[in-house]
Amino acid sequence: MTATKLLGIYSDGMVLQRNKELIIEGFESSKSEVVITLAGNSVTAEVEDGSFKAVFPPMDVIFDTELKVEGTDVITIKDVCIGDVYMLAGQSNMELPVIRTIDLNKEEIEAKDYPYVRQYRLTPDLEIPLKGEEPFCTLPENNWIKACGTGKDEISAIGFYAAKRIFEAKNVPVGLILTAQGGANIESFMCEEDLFETGTKDDDIDPFRGKGVLKAYVDEGNQKVVKWRENTVDKDFSIEEALADGVNVKMPCIVGDNLFGSVWFAKEFDLEKIPEGTCMLRIGDLIDADVTYLNGVEVGRTEYQYPPRKYVFDSSLLKTGKNTIWIRLIIENGAGGFVPGHPYRLETSSGNIDLTGEWKMVTEKITEKFVGNKMAQNIPSSLYYASIITLKNINISQIWWCQGESNAEFPEGYDKKMILMFKKMREIFGEVPVVMVRIADYINPLRDTTVPEGWKQIQKLQDDAPTYISNVKVVNSPCPDPIYELHPQNKSSIGADVAEASMQF
Repeated sequence: MTATKLLGIYSDGMVLQRNKELIIEGFESSKSEVVITLAGNSVTAEVEDGSFKAVFPPMDVIFDTELKVEGTDVITIKDVCIGDVYMLAGQSNMELPVIRTIDLNKEEIEAKDYPYVRQYRLTPDLEIPLKGEEPFCTLPENNWIKACGTGKDEISAIGFYAAKRIFEAKNVPVGLILTAQGGANIESFMCEEDLFETGTKDDDIDPFRGKGVLKAYVDEGNQKVVKWRENTVDKDFSIEEALADGVNVKMPCIVGDNLFGSVWFAKEFDLEKIPEGTCMLRIGDLIDADVTYLNGVEVGRTEYQYPPRKYVFDSSLLKTGKNTIWIRLIIENGAGGFVPGHPYRLETSSGNIDLTGEWKMVTEKITEKFVGNKMAQNIPSSLYYASIITLKNINISQIWWCQGESNAEFPEGYDKKMILMFKKMREIFGEVPVVMVRIADYINPLRDTTVPEGWKQIQKLQDDAPTYISNVKVVNSPCPDPIYELHPQNKSSIGADVAEASMQF
């Protein structure tokens, strides 16, 4: 077992904040002190209770240096930079990776690499301590990813499109620390004391306290999903036989009224000649989980609603004459289907085939309503302990915040929660500026015909944030097309606005 170890964020390619105190932390099991050298400067740090913390004075911009730790073991961290570090917090529209925007921005993404734009993804096990117990979450051992080649694919899209512009303007290394989690509400980023001030009760947190308790709750929820989905399978069902009694439906559309279970959709099309190379099946945004087949062969599956389906396969699966697409769809929310406004087509080297219009629909199995557990990032204070407290000794330049969708159903008090949350973050990270991305318009295709009032209230409170929170700039999210898309691809224009706002501080 390694005797000397650094916290997970200290790894090859890391970016540290310039012109602020630099803290390097880790663990040592055998010696009473360790020597840490950064960019030629050395500090001796005492080991207390198995941990050490070295403090370096502020440094200006540095490209490509090393961090060396000499304890029982010698650790060398290479390709270290000192520049500007931004914490990216919020939910899925901040988390959304570059690869999900490639349809709209392929040329921009592939035009240039940015080796000095790097991201550390904070994906922790969420844990809440017992009352009176010290927080025990740690920074995960995730690599810093460079915005080069396919490495760009994993980086926050808003983060990448903003950071590349900042780097081009300043020629300073940019580090992105991504703490955003899909579906997270604002309460998960808040400390307990502030939550109690806004109405959260002990009963909202106490069941999840203790080492491994929240993880066990999440695991239990995952097993509920598995068990419920297993119950949507009819072992005697045959799609070929069932199609004889299929119902005609015109796609794209949403089907079902209090419908829970599994349904199949089928579409036939003819080909005179088999195209060459690879093909892509675009079947838009499906609600909820799907497995998709072409001529009886699985070509793709997605386990939840939001990602646009883009399934690539070799053209050898096609045949002259009649071809068949089958989609097995699991519906969890009473209704489901094909969300309007997305592309539904087969793309081949010989041209595209439109897949809208008439399909056949058959039911496999109707089951009871799915009732699952909450996501961990919906538990109050979960991300505060896992993603804020763990970063307390990592200096940053700014906070970029994109969140609000998960609070739109109950928007009351969102402004007070933002006030308290950013106040606490600034107690931890210093008086750093905030760039806030206003949530875009969205219509839930299952239940809404217009943008809901709660959604509009969140937008208004975000627009007004500079009047009640200091040192905040708000960036607008243009209305997506389609408006049924919760995760619009237009992140480049948002990133450009984030970069512009960021550089005004």
